[in-house]
Amino acid sequence: MTMKINFSFPSQYGTFSDALHLPDDHEFTGVEIEAMKQQRFDKWIAVITAPRLNYLLDADGNVVFDADGNPLIAE
Repeated sequence: MTMKINFSFPSQYGTFSDALHLPDDHEFTGVEIEAMKQQRFDKWIAVITAPRLNYLLDADGNVVFDADGNPLIAE
């Protein structure tokens, strides 16, 4: 069986809510579980605060791709 640990962190960007799913017989300490929660929150903050890429768009507003299917980034 597994246990679900719901958690949330308030931030200036809104509330981050997530859950950890662990086996009932897990051996994580409270400190390790808190570190897992903090790591997920930190990764979320990194994603939402990362600079946005400026993709090259065609005349119709569609992203332009190179021959390998990668989006082109405007410089």
